[in-house]
Amino acid sequence: MFRMDEGPIIGDLAPDFTLRDSNGDSVKLSGYRGRVNVLLAFYNGGADAYSVRWLSQLNDDYLFFRSLDTDIVAISSDNLDKTRETVRRHKIPFKVLSDPGNVAIREYRVYNDLGDGAKAAAFIIDPAGMVRYKYVGRVPVDMPPNDKLMETIRDMKVD
Repeated sequence: MFRMDEGPIIGDLAPDFTLRDSNGDSVKLSGYRGRVNVLLAFYNGGADAYSVRWLSQLNDDYLFFRSLDTDIVAISSDNLDKTRETVRRHKIPFKVLSDPGNVAIREYRVYNDLGDGAKAAAFIIDPAGMVRYKYVGRVPVDMPPNDKLMETIRDMKVD
């Protein structure tokens, strides 16, 4: 189990959740177990320029992540309509989930007390459901670079 003040750490079983995607469908994190790695990407919302830039960077490298057997799942506190608009406007091919109650955001301890919603954060979860990488940004512009995320995923295959 993880310490309450810092959320899940590397080696912990990733906390499960069920949220709605941009189509209104329920997505359960544990539904990915036994199939693929998951890059869980928390962002502040579609109205935040830094968040949009990060989503665009993930979008640019989406096929590279898929080639590493990794699905991207992005989460913000935006409501379903805002989530749907962000996906449509930026042509995002991966799952983008709406967490207006901050359920997963608080569970993963990435709640942004200053701006309401999520800090930029990334968790890489392996097919067994274990957290293999954790990065929580300190300021809005602080996001993990895609090359570091891909390197981490490649290194996991060697383990």
